[in-house]
Amino acid sequence: MSVYEATDQPGGFFRSTRLDENNMPTEYSWHGMGPWYHNAFDLMRQIPFSGKGSIYDLALSRPVDFGIFPNNDKAEFYDDGPRSIPKMFRMNRWEFVKWFYVMLKTWTSNNRSKIDYDKINAAQAWKSSLKDKAYTTWRSCFGPWIGSDWSKVSLHTTGDFFRKQLTTKARHQHKADKHGPAWTQGTGAGWLLFTGPSSEYWFDPWVKYLEEKGVTFHWEKPLTRFDFDGTRITSAYCGEERIQGDVYILGVNPFMTVDILSATPALENQDELRLFKPLTRGGPHIQVSFRLAFSEEIKFPRNRTAVVVSDSEFNLTLFAEEQVWDKDVDLGRGIKSLWTGTSCISSIPGKIYRKPVATCSRDEFIEEVKAQVLSCGALDILIKEANHGRGLDDFSPVKIEVWDEWEFSPEGIKSLQPKWVNSTNTQAYLPAQKTPVPNLFLAGAHTRTQAQVWSIEGAVESGRRAAKAIDARVAVLDQIRPLWISTLSGIDDILYTVKAPQLIDSAFYVFLIACAYLIYVVFIV
Repeated sequence: MSVYEATDQPGGFFRSTRLDENNMPTEYSWHGMGPWYHNAFDLMRQIPFSGKGSIYDLALSRPVDFGIFPNNDKAEFYDDGPRSIPKMFRMNRWEFVKWFYVMLKTWTSNNRSKIDYDKINAAQAWKSSLKDKAYTTWRSCFGPWIGSDWSKVSLHTTGDFFRKQLTTKARHQHKADKHGPAWTQGTGAGWLLFTGPSSEYWFDPWVKYLEEKGVTFHWEKPLTRFDFDGTRITSAYCGEERIQGDVYILGVNPFMTVDILSATPALENQDELRLFKPLTRGGPHIQVSFRLAFSEEIKFPRNRTAVVVSDSEFNLTLFAEEQVWDKDVDLGRGIKSLWTGTSCISSIPGKIYRKPVATCSRDEFIEEVKAQVLSCGALDILIKEANHGRGLDDFSPVKIEVWDEWEFSPEGIKSLQPKWVNSTNTQAYLPAQKTPVPNLFLAGAHTRTQAQVWSIEGAVESGRRAAKAIDARVAVLDQIRPLWISTLSGIDDILYTVKAPQLIDSAFYVFLIACAYLIYVVFIV
């Protein structure tokens, strides 16, 4: 088996590298792994990390503690489970009821959600239910958690993401380690990170393992086109190099796939493959990662604190890598604390230059990040609590680094590999892994999966589904829908077919009619 990779290393949007002369690690993006990452965790169990165990056993952290950090209020965490939600998102009780009403509608919809709710922006769907403070705080979690731009992500994607997070019944068992006894990652549990840079702790061991199994890797070989005889793929081309095989799995990001397919119109017009143009119509997602490097160690009062800078114009997330990375991981020469972060929205003007990420220069972006982080009063309070009264102003970064593949210009920011994520009106165009071409299969989190959101779980599931289409013995682990959700969403499918209101709305209308009838009987008749 041969793998042809467009870049000089594996990992795609999950990879890390060390480009700096100080050997500081950098990541394409900040990413975590939730309790519904069943196929991803199962895969990690099969990859040796060392002679002592698998990646799953030895390279995963304990759960991070996500908190919402506003500029002028205290940080709030998921300390009391679902009861924490109103405090985290600064909702009063009535706002919480209205927020939950909308959320429950997404959970109890199936076809309605995939067809209608996919065309509705999630932020707008909740806007009328929440006051400004709660509304801006709630939407701030869409980038850090869902990995999407809050101005573009759909109600369908958002609702399904939180349904999986809060209702999945799978329980992932983890062994005792140097941090404590054995533990379980279950419903609503925090997300996990790797205990070192992504490429060093996942992809390098994976490539080594596959090479030992006979897989051949070819680097810097971007696919350019296929030969198609009208029935089958007869060869593929990386530049002018012709490659022949029995089966081809196309796992390229959908924007590049559009260009590849356009070279062969007869192939481009096949079912499933013709979906790529409308799938990419909304353009790429701009999620820029950065690092703040400090020459002093900065402590946090909680273990593994993940920071959503909720009032940040750029929808920033921050995490201090040394909180989970192994002690022998080199942070770079002279670096004692390394915060990694992402900006998740590209269209909102920043605090200083009044420019969105899309048109900032690299230096302007860095200055905006500094200003937006320093404005976060909740973060400053926690830093002072853990560092003997020293706050954010007392720890000046010695370096602020941005992932080098981003090209900043007044005409718009670009990346060598455009990133696709779910947005409004994409659900209908997700292609299946199996195509009408019998020896061509698709993989990638942009294909149709039960994960239903662009994620590493979606990517692994899609790869397994492509492999299963070739070999029926391949196992794919299903997402888990509680019986009450599958039952109620099935009822709503019937209501949707007859164009009736959504199940929760219908139940509410029936309740109002019953109340009105009761009032009529008691007080009038």
